[in-house]
This record gives sequence, C-alpha cells and structure tokens, in this order.
Amino acid sequence: MIMIKMSLVIDNLKEAIIGESIAKRKYELFSENAIKENQNEIAHIFRAVSSAEEIHIKNHLKALSIISKISIEQIKTELLEDIHYDINKNNNTISNLEDAIKGENYESKVMYKNFEKNALNNKNNLAELSFSLARKAEKIHAKIFSNYLRELKKNRPINAKKIYICKICGNVEFGNPPAKCPICDHSSKFFKEIM
Repeated sequence: MIMIKMSLVIDNLKEAIIGESIAKRKYELFSENAIKENQNEIAHIFRAVSSAEEIHIKNHLKALSIISKISIEQIKTELLEDIHYDINKNNNTISNLEDAIKGENYESKVMYKNFEKNALNNKNNLAELSFSLARKAEKIHAKIFSNYLRELKKNRPINAKKIYICKICGNVEFGNPPAKCPICDHSSKFFKEIM
C-alpha cells in the first residue's frame, strides 16, 4: 500500500515538472507575442511568471530526485527531452492572458491541491512542501494575470513596474520585495528583479 502511494507522489511530481515546463515555455512565447503587440509590461509579467515556473520546476526536480534516488540530470533527460509548446500564431495577448489565467487557476485550485493531499496522505513532507509553495504562487499568478487582462480590456495603460520573484517559491511582487515573502517566509534577499 505504501509503495502504491509513493508511486502516486512520484507520478504527481513528474506531472508537475512537465506541466511547469510547458507553462514556462508558453509564457516565454506569450511574452514575445506581447512585445510584437507593443504590450511591453504584459511581456514583462509573462517573463517574470516564466521565471517563477522555473523555480517550481527546480523544487519539484529536487524533491523527485531525493524521493526516487535518481539524479536531477537523469530525470530531466527522461521527462523533458521531448517537451515543446507551439504558440498559436493567431492568438493575441488577450487570449494568451485568458489561457494563462485558466492554467494558473487549474494548477492552484485543482492539480496542486490534489497533489498536496496525496503527499500528505503518504507523509511525504518534501513533496507536500514543493506542491504547497507552487500552489500558493500559482494563485497569485492567476490574480496578477486577471488584473492585467482587466486593464487591457478596458484599454487602460499598464504602467511600468519593477517586478521581483522569490527565488525559493516563485512568488511575484511589484515595486520592492517585501521584508519577508508572504508564501515561504524567506527574507527580501531571496528576491530577484526580473528585467
């Protein structure tokens, strides 16, 4: 029974790594598309969230490597070698934001919630923490994308802002980093500015 549960947690980590890798690449492409539409601040937030997804990938890879006793490089080779995402060239920034919101909401409200529960039931604190940090960050990402979409649909200018991400959990903050990350409690020195 424990082996079946452990297998489920390992499968959840693999699914999360693949999903985050696709999201990372998708947001890179969405950023390029936004630049073509002169939506530079939306391109900026897509770059920031793409960087945040990279942090989730790193956390999940580390957890999977420790749990499965397989090297991170071997996991990357097995899982990520054939992954690619082609953007629909007909999509505009509005539809890309809608797509991003849908994905982030699914991850925060469904996928990571289930994965956390599976890890908790298996008493796997490492996987549970990785899923929890990602879920909380994805919730913030969805809210940010929703705010940008609302402003874009109302034809309001989106002002340039400094954007920081927490290098531990992928939380996104504007202006200046907080003294402590509201998701993982790490200090402001763990934030990096996304240019």
